[in-house]
Amino acid sequence: MTLCFGRCCFVSRRGVLGLAAGGLAGCTAVGRSMAPADGELNQMGLQAWSQLKTKEKLSSDAKGRARVNTVARRVVDASGLGHAYTWEFALFDGAQINAFALPGGKIGVYRGLLNLAGADDELAAVLGHEVTHVQRRHAAQRIGTQRAGQLGVSLAQVGLAVGGVQQSDQIAGLIGAGVSYGVILPFSRDQEYEADAGGLTTMARAGYNPNAAVSLWQKMAAANARNAGRPLEFASTHPSDANRIQRLQAQIPAVLPLYEAARRN
Repeated sequence: MTLCFGRCCFVSRRGVLGLAAGGLAGCTAVGRSMAPADGELNQMGLQAWSQLKTKEKLSSDAKGRARVNTVARRVVDASGLGHAYTWEFALFDGAQINAFALPGGKIGVYRGLLNLAGADDELAAVLGHEVTHVQRRHAAQRIGTQRAGQLGVSLAQVGLAVGGVQQSDQIAGLIGAGVSYGVILPFSRDQEYEADAGGLTTMARAGYNPNAAVSLWQKMAAANARNAGRPLEFASTHPSDANRIQRLQAQIPAVLPLYEAARRN
């Protein structure tokens, strides 16, 4: 069931109201005024992270963990958020092709995505994109939009560690970890494009080749096509369509000097 308030549309899932894809655009102004403060947003991220580490198996692969830690550290330092949080990085053992960054400074990568991203540059493309969502407070905008809808679910009062599992899943979806909870809540198209552009800049500043963003999304599209029409976890919230790849290709020349400068230093 889909409910619309003005130009804001929401969809019912397992009794919990979630944001439908594209529903953010009409509510941006109102939602921004109701967005959570950084402290509240970060607390949501920390609660989601704690629950994820309980729910998901952490990888025992020391080499894989070291790879995630190295790339993630370079990316967050290049983003300017290196000292903003106490960052923590984790490699989860699941085969799903997924990764995320949470408010509060937590990054999770699944084994399936690490395997798909054969080069560190491709992993940096994913992490740069996800960190940009945190940097630009996209999750706060989504929560503000949810509050503006006055749907009876007060995210100011519902914590991930308190209340029902369905409410926990809903908040996890809003802050960017939803796929891991079975809740598909894509960021808006504008937020995705902003994260693409910011991710390119960040990975280039970190010394990773921005051309790898294109090869990564091409791999994602190919893997998605092989998956018999069932979207991969990451692709379900980050469509790897031709338009996205073309936009990335057009933006790369502007960030190549950053990459070259980082490589010289």
